[in-house]
Amino acid sequence: MHDSASDTIAPAVTIHIFVEFGHNATKEIEFYTDRVTGLQIKEKAGVPSDDALARREGQKLVPVSDNETIIINEGDHFVVVPPGSVS
Repeated sequence: MHDSASDTIAPAVTIHIFVEFGHNATKEIEFYTDRVTGLQIKEKAGVPSDDALARREGQKLVPVSDNETIIINEGDHFVVVPPGSVS
C-alpha cells in the first residue's frame, strides 16, 4: 500500500480568501498556493488597477502593494480602498 504522506510532492492546497468591495459586497476567491502578490489578488477578484488593497488584521488595515508577495491563510480578508486611503 502506498502512503501519500511519504511522497516528496506536496499535496495540492486550496486557500479561500475574501475581498471586500464595500460594506455589503464581498467576493470569495481561491488560490492553489499560499504565496501570492497583491496584483494576483486584485486581478482574480476583479479589483480596478487604480484601487489599493489592504489586508484586514483585526481592526487594522495593512497595505498590500501590487508587487508584494505575501503568505495567505484560509479565510483571510482583504479590503479594496480608493487610491490614497491606506497610509
